[in-house]
Amino acid sequence: MSLLLFFSLALFANTIADRYWVLRAGEPDWRLDRLGRRFWALLIIGFGQRRLLYERGPGWMHATIFFGFLVVATRTLMLIGRGFDPDFTLPLLDGRLGQIYALVKDLFAVLVLIAIVYALWRRLVSRPPRLHLNFEGVLVLLWIAVLMATDLLGDAAMLRLHPDSPEHGWAIVSTVLMPLYGDAATGTISTWWQVIYWAHIVLVLAFLNYLPWGKHFHVLTALPAVFFERLTPSAYLAPMEFEGAESFGVGKIEDFSWRRIFDLYTCTECGRCNEGCPTYTTGKPLHPRELICDERDQVYALADSLVEIGKLKATGRTEAAAEASAALQRPNLIGDVNSEDTIWACTTCGYCMTHCPVVIDHVPNIVDQRRYLTMTEARVPSALQTALRGLETNSNPWNVSAAAREDWIGDLAVPHLREKQKAEYLLFVGCAGSFDDRNSQVLRALCTLLNRADVDYAILGTEEGCCGDPTRRVGNEYLFQMQAEHNVAAFGKYDVRKVLTACPHCYSVIRNEYRDFGLGDVEVVHHSELLADLLAAGKLTVTAGADVKVTYHDSCYLGRHNDIYDAPREVLAAVPGLSQVEMPRTGRAGFCCGAGGGRMFMEEDIGQRINHNRIDEAAATGAAEVATACPFCLTMLDDAVKETERSEQLEVRDIAEVILAQLDTAAPTPQ
Repeated sequence: MSLLLFFSLALFANTIADRYWVLRAGEPDWRLDRLGRRFWALLIIGFGQRRLLYERGPGWMHATIFFGFLVVATRTLMLIGRGFDPDFTLPLLDGRLGQIYALVKDLFAVLVLIAIVYALWRRLVSRPPRLHLNFEGVLVLLWIAVLMATDLLGDAAMLRLHPDSPEHGWAIVSTVLMPLYGDAATGTISTWWQVIYWAHIVLVLAFLNYLPWGKHFHVLTALPAVFFERLTPSAYLAPMEFEGAESFGVGKIEDFSWRRIFDLYTCTECGRCNEGCPTYTTGKPLHPRELICDERDQVYALADSLVEIGKLKATGRTEAAAEASAALQRPNLIGDVNSEDTIWACTTCGYCMTHCPVVIDHVPNIVDQRRYLTMTEARVPSALQTALRGLETNSNPWNVSAAAREDWIGDLAVPHLREKQKAEYLLFVGCAGSFDDRNSQVLRALCTLLNRADVDYAILGTEEGCCGDPTRRVGNEYLFQMQAEHNVAAFGKYDVRKVLTACPHCYSVIRNEYRDFGLGDVEVVHHSELLADLLAAGKLTVTAGADVKVTYHDSCYLGRHNDIYDAPREVLAAVPGLSQVEMPRTGRAGFCCGAGGGRMFMEEDIGQRINHNRIDEAAATGAAEVATACPFCLTMLDDAVKETERSEQLEVRDIAEVILAQLDTAAPTPQ
């Protein structure tokens, strides 16, 4: 046993050391803050398997194998101890607790075997599209099945050899299996026990050494990945430092942080990220799983060189590490490993990240590569160049004169902070509300409702700049930081304490990212939240309209990225005569409109248009209206209605417009 442990663990340690030095080739990334939150995530997402338990069938199957493996692993440790002392048992597992454990262990071993049969049926018979049929997946399932079988059969032999064992009657499955040994002599049963015992131990140690060499490395890395997860909001992007930098973003593997490389180790290839990804679903070149796997393949292909670079960085020889990195002959990360079309296809909707069971950060990975293309290589799609030029010169992607930022107001009574100096809410209008005619109607509807409810608000007008969301998501971090600092300074000038916006992109970037640029204790409110409160408090009242069926489209940046699902639905529920019907892909699994990540201002000429896919789903519900709470979603879905010739069948409106249309103007004005 000593020799077996020494050689197997030494081999394993050598493999893991190489994996560690590859991680050190990446950039530093501190992940030991907020330890309480990290241990809680480890408990709930890691050991609790929360993200898998959302999914019946396959999710429960994987969770069962995970839980069973943990339970049976405890027995394996006990068996290893018995290689030194036949009477060894783990602390606390003697007496009644040990008997209960024997019962639980046997039941879990059977559950794991059942789960493996189901998993093999899915891989070999039903074969859902998201699964890769490969030898390794089947091998590992059979390997685990043999481990469970040897555990049960070994215990059955042990119970025959020791009829006075306290586990009799508790290890119920092993007890049931005892007759398999028939009337064999004690010596024969002892031989069977020895064979099964050593087979189990050798298979466990062989499995341990096999794991780092394939996709099942996640068996070892998943729990650490959860512990070291990013604790910032899902839409958050870390700011870049420009001083002294020779290049920007990620142009090669070593430019990623060590945690991103750890993501590559941890991918389970389960395909959950692909399943609801708008680019994968509509035939675009970006497939989140393949993105991660292709990058991981390059890591393994360059492993020997990355180990050397990692050792140089670990000893403080950064210049030598940079020289070794520059001299390394390799395929281009962007262009060869990932095509440029792949990098630009992402809508940053976050579906991949919120459904990944091992919390891989796909979107920051992609944005870092966009930063490299935009700021280091100056390579951006032509359509995007126009938007970026407008953002730089006029602080809006429509490239309309900044002086026209107040033109949407017309003759509507909208107060300005430059006149009031102080207001409870700063209404951050955003570029869509200011410069896009269709969305200007939404802002006018919202202001009419705010006036009616006597809400104390004001706008910045021409003092407002773009929130910076499109700029940052397409990779122009330098321009984004200028925009963020401009708006933060304007907020500070008027001592703003609450920001109200009808745009989830403005909401998300101000709420989650402006803190890095000096934003103080400012509450950010989406108009759906305020409207829901005003309706609930009776400050806005609505009359019954014609019976109409409406389906609500979840904005990715409002829902998945900021967990606001109920407020828009509460607003719609306040309208008598209006009935809501949900699309199949809704809430956490909602489908993107196609405009996020700067895609609003780019061409979509590969595969099916994302907004067409979504409007097909909306039309299939039988609804007469699609309600939105995002200017980008409104534009994209409205365009899809026209392009698919459904204008007589469907109407797309913002929730503020829905309320305004049914506003009870006869009700007394709130005091």
